[in-house]
Amino acid sequence: MPYFKIIKIDATDSTNSLLRQRYLANSCSDGEVLWTTIQRQGRGQRNTVWQSEAGKNLTFSMYREFNLVEVHNPFLLSCLVSLGIQAALESLMIPNVHVKWPNDIMSGDKKVCGVLIENMFKGSSLHASIIGIGLNVNQAKFQNLPKAASLFQISGTTFNLEDVLSICLDHIREKMELLNRPEEQIIRLYESSLYRIGKPSTFESDGSLFTGIIRGVNLQGLLKVQLEDNQRVLFDLKTIKLKN
Repeated sequence: MPYFKIIKIDATDSTNSLLRQRYLANSCSDGEVLWTTIQRQGRGQRNTVWQSEAGKNLTFSMYREFNLVEVHNPFLLSCLVSLGIQAALESLMIPNVHVKWPNDIMSGDKKVCGVLIENMFKGSSLHASIIGIGLNVNQAKFQNLPKAASLFQISGTTFNLEDVLSICLDHIREKMELLNRPEEQIIRLYESSLYRIGKPSTFESDGSLFTGIIRGVNLQGLLKVQLEDNQRVLFDLKTIKLKN
């Protein structure tokens, strides 16, 4: 992995938080990766906590600068990171891998990976991003998390964490090289991998459940949902949750 500088630490509260501290101290370099085997306070979307058994899973954060390509739409980065993880898991023979909007990674109906991206801007352009990834690899049980699973549970194989990290980083880097492609092309790639697209699904919004069909996303990353009256509505992450 010549592009990446991997810094392995025994334990930290959050690799994203620690990498952000390094960024604020002007101590980061492009391609720097913080990897820990024990993350005490990992963070997910919607201010959730990412639970991970020590030494069993991959918890790491990558620092990426965008000096050679101008990025005005950070959702495209989220798309490509998700597609990179999907490609990595497919190369490990994990079946039925899809991206659950906006950037959870599913195998079948089980969540195996979460992504949390923090972006830093200069003017209207994306200057740098901290890309945090939690991947369930060898954990055998998940308490009170019926929708979570690990690669071990799905495949029956115990994986070498360093090998999986290398594969993930290589595929993420490969996908991020597509950032100079037209926005619509990246969105189409993302939609082709979207979990439950075109299938009747149950959603929750404002405390109420309703049925709809995912029809894709717009360029800003809002979810397109076709309702029962055939009306199409856009939702952001704060206003809707996919139940199944």
